[in-house]
Amino acid sequence: MKLTAAKIAEIVNGKVEGNSAVEVSQVAKIEDAKADNLCFISNKKYIHYLQTTEAGIVLVGDNINPIPEGKTVIRCSHPYVAFCQILIQFFDYKNPQQGIHSTATIEPSASIGKNCHIGPHTYIGENVTIGDNTRIFANCSIYEDTKIGANTLIYSNVSIYYQSQIGDNCIIHSGTAIGSDGFGHAPMPDGTYIKIPQIGNVVIGNNVEIGSNSSIDRANMGSTIIGDGCRIDNLVQIAHGVVIGQNTVLAGQVAIAGSTTIGDNCVIAGQVGIVGHISIANNTQIGAQSGVNHTIKEEGGKFTDSPHLPMGNALKSRVLYRNLPEMEKRIRELESKLKTENKSENG
Repeated sequence: MKLTAAKIAEIVNGKVEGNSAVEVSQVAKIEDAKADNLCFISNKKYIHYLQTTEAGIVLVGDNINPIPEGKTVIRCSHPYVAFCQILIQFFDYKNPQQGIHSTATIEPSASIGKNCHIGPHTYIGENVTIGDNTRIFANCSIYEDTKIGANTLIYSNVSIYYQSQIGDNCIIHSGTAIGSDGFGHAPMPDGTYIKIPQIGNVVIGNNVEIGSNSSIDRANMGSTIIGDGCRIDNLVQIAHGVVIGQNTVLAGQVAIAGSTTIGDNCVIAGQVGIVGHISIANNTQIGAQSGVNHTIKEEGGKFTDSPHLPMGNALKSRVLYRNLPEMEKRIRELESKLKTENKSENG
């Protein structure tokens, strides 16, 4: 696939500066790019690469200046987004598998849409509904009464438990479990536990991506809900009855305890732990390895540390932490000095 600068500019609604007839056939990082590569710069920290890169075309924003003589660039409002558009349309991997494999098991009551792919040794249970153009790869298990929308991609070794609902245009990566039992166990008088039946389900909206080896538990009653547009990384645990709003991002190893509600457009960094039965307001940002132990009511806040603190307070506290050894030393010196002075005064 060869693309001219003029064609790329048309696709991303940009403007060519340089030779509009230059062609590229691959994409690359700007520091590694060759003459037939397309790359991008969106951060001024990387502007020095414009002097040395061999890239045929570079996508840049209006803030990137000056442009070295002889370079061909395309100016656009969001270079990284534009680069992603080109990747998706022309360079993204397109899995060639089609049709239903002879080793797949599909119950007679299941409904499979048009142009679907069902991979080797995959099981489709009773009354499952799968929308058009959805692809389910090898060794997946889709249990009874589950509904999966159109144009959804489910990679190998995914387990989707009964009565789950998954929307259109979703991606679920390998090893993920959707609808596993919530962690419900009631203590008995003799010190043992009785399992609390988890009779709810999981509802996942449209345009959601879930990374590999994540687990989203079914609700005790009602639904665990993942809103439209969410992005969930690898190794994320979402417990029973959690509700996550639209376009919220969860990075790797986030763990959310049961019955917590997280708002729209939140960003939760890696290894954050969130206790159960609280709520987090829209547009909240939480730094990596934080522990959230109570409700966050104000929208748009930034928090970090464990237990979580507003970002500004946490940064001030870290300065104090670093200075504690020196402060202790000074306190001990002052105490010693006071003792010496008191002895002198008391003769």
